[in-house]
Amino acid sequence: MQSIEDIELLHLIRAGDQKAFERCFNRHWAVLYAFAWKILGSADDAKDVVQLVYISLWSRRERLNIKGPLENYLLQAVRFQSLKKLQEIMNRPEELDRVQEYILPVLNDIWEKMEEADVFREIDEQLNSLPVKTREIFLLSRRHHLSIAEIAQKLNLSEKTVRNQLHMALKALRHHIAVAMLLVEFIS
Repeated sequence: MQSIEDIELLHLIRAGDQKAFERCFNRHWAVLYAFAWKILGSADDAKDVVQLVYISLWSRRERLNIKGPLENYLLQAVRFQSLKKLQEIMNRPEELDRVQEYILPVLNDIWEKMEEADVFREIDEQLNSLPVKTREIFLLSRRHHLSIAEIAQKLNLSEKTVRNQLHMALKALRHHIAVAMLLVEFIS
């Protein structure tokens, strides 16, 4: 149920009241930013996601029909935008180091806590469908926490080959990994 303050604030925002929008922004910014940062592990990406949510809120203000607490609605929007951002990040080869350093360790923690969850079985099934060398490189990265240089040395491959193979694995698994990352909020 929405608080009286949320109802009043939304009514003013729907009417185009910029001061009410600014109050909403100031009231919820810190919580939304912290939530996005926890999912994405990047201050810049977290700011971008929260700004997108507020831009969307303002552009759709006349059509807003929010049931329940305003903060819950905004957190749901941040979660959705964060999922989109994760998929975008995992699809860019230049982000491979970041995925390797931040996203995969978080995924490992989740994996340990929820080994039986359907989404992780789907990731394992998807992983088993990868070419043998690609799967081996991904598992060395994920399970053994080896760097790209260490994997290249261990398998006698160039770092570029390892990067390409990791990128292929992440591209194949990105949807399932993004969904798993969002589960962090439910288990932490």
